[in-house]
Amino acid sequence: MQSTNKALSYRYIERIDRRFRFNLNRLIYDDIPFFFEKTLTFQTVEVVVTRYIFREVADMKKIYICILVVFALVSWQKHTTEVYAFDGNAMEYFNLGVKSTTANQKINYFTTALSLNPRLAPAYEKRGLHYYFQEKYDKVIEDFSNYIQLVPDEAYAYRMLGMAYLKIGTYEKAIVNLDKAISLAPDMSAAYSYRAEAFRRNGQLTEALVDAQKAIALESDLQILSDVYRTRGKVYRELGQDISASDNFKKAAEIDPRYVFYRYISGYADLEDISKAGLFGMIGMAFVLIFGFKLKPPRKDE
Repeated sequence: MQSTNKALSYRYIERIDRRFRFNLNRLIYDDIPFFFEKTLTFQTVEVVVTRYIFREVADMKKIYICILVVFALVSWQKHTTEVYAFDGNAMEYFNLGVKSTTANQKINYFTTALSLNPRLAPAYEKRGLHYYFQEKYDKVIEDFSNYIQLVPDEAYAYRMLGMAYLKIGTYEKAIVNLDKAISLAPDMSAAYSYRAEAFRRNGQLTEALVDAQKAIALESDLQILSDVYRTRGKVYRELGQDISASDNFKKAAEIDPRYVFYRYISGYADLEDISKAGLFGMIGMAFVLIFGFKLKPPRKDE
């Protein structure tokens, strides 16, 4: 009976194998016990074939999954390499901007770097700073706003935003950004100095005096300190305290390193003070003496 079943099994399976192009040897090998234990019918062979199909599909799924994994790994490596090259090119242009000698060249290089990598935060910072010196304050605000999106806890960036808003006359926003700068860096004397000026221009004279005093107490560099004295002098002048105003203006002129030649002409500085300005200071003094240039005192309102 078993030999009959075996012969019939081969016959049925050969018919199905020709129809579906399956692997006959594997089918018989895997399911011989099933063939000899069951009463052989065409339906029985169909059950076996169905089991074989499911095994084949499962194997194919495994193959497909492996192929997909391989493609994913290859694609990920390629993507990673492209991003690295992308960032590398951006950094090359950024470094060219840092090394460049003119402001416009620097800005062009930083702009190219940002077009390659819009998340290159230092490029926003550098370009925004150059825009500030070019008095393009709207672009300063744009660059440092983008910088803050990438580096949210940088007090210097909020100070620059405050300075730019101060320059365009948007005093409330200037105060808000300088508040943030001070909250991040409580000892940043420049932030107190500029906020004092923003308070003054906004008509908040009491707050301006408080900030000016705080900036003076922090004993910052002479340029910032002279600006603070000048701001406080303006506040006193607006309050009608002319003597205090005059004292602060005089103090600002005495310590401001930017106007050493003006102090010399006005009698505030001697030749030793001039010598501290270095070679360019001596050349500038020669021009003053030879051509009689008139140097005017600085104005922070400009």
